[in-house]
Amino acid sequence: MTEYYISVKVNENQTDLHLSFRTCFGEHEVSPVLCHRRGRFSCRRPCGRPLTCGNHDCSRDCHLVTDGNKCEVCDENCSKPRPPGCPHPCSRPCHPGNCPTCSQMIRQRCHCKISMLYVECTKLTSADEQTKVELGSCNNQCPKELSCGHRCKQACHPGVCEEKCQQKVKLRCPCKRIKKEFPCSPSVQCVVQCDDACRDQQRKVSQVKEAEQRAAQEEEQKKLQEELEAFEKRQQRGGRRSKKRGRREEVDDEAARAGRWWRRCAAFVLVPLGGALLSAAAYYLLTEA
Repeated sequence: MTEYYISVKVNENQTDLHLSFRTCFGEHEVSPVLCHRRGRFSCRRPCGRPLTCGNHDCSRDCHLVTDGNKCEVCDENCSKPRPPGCPHPCSRPCHPGNCPTCSQMIRQRCHCKISMLYVECTKLTSADEQTKVELGSCNNQCPKELSCGHRCKQACHPGVCEEKCQQKVKLRCPCKRIKKEFPCSPSVQCVVQCDDACRDQQRKVSQVKEAEQRAAQEEEQKKLQEELEAFEKRQQRGGRRSKKRGRREEVDDEAARAGRWWRRCAAFVLVPLGGALLSAAAYYLLTEA
């Protein structure tokens, strides 16, 4: 502390002033004060001392710091930047140093979109690409169908399935006697050829089929011949029956004509004769009376 003496003349009277330079409580400035005011003072500026959080400064007016009069306590939330990919705020109030690792759980669908997974945030944000793929897998068999029609054999994975189907498929030779197994993917280029035994079997099968065809043709021709003979016999019997029926019809026609002639005769002869007999009977009765 430095002290100065200053003489001041007021109304032609010489007055000596004893001044000293003092700093404020927050040590923001140094100002001269009168000797009788030797204590430190407040400059009314914001205190500006760093708070215990290490991130903010005291906003109180310039003040003396003692055990009973300390700077304010920071009551703000932690505003430090989060790790890349972490959407959760820090769980602690404003604090010095680094934030603790995020223990929040992230809920997400697996790669095949069937199961729901819960992954710790810090594991997911600090993982490399390969680890993120593993954390996003439910480890069940992929449900997607390959172009060949078989189900993908890989565990739950991102992206498009590999078209290298290793499922065993059975291929047969043209005659279906020989059977072999191949992986599905290269099986499109595999062909199973018939051997000598297949060709012998094919010849025997063709001979049997030819014999069956010949037998069927002979049986069909036999049936046709029998039907033809039966038809001819029916035609012959039908001709004789028609002749007899024609004679019967002629006799019936003659009898019908004779009946019609007798009816006409009765109409012209019997009716007048009956009238005459009735007239004679009436005359006889009248004369006897």
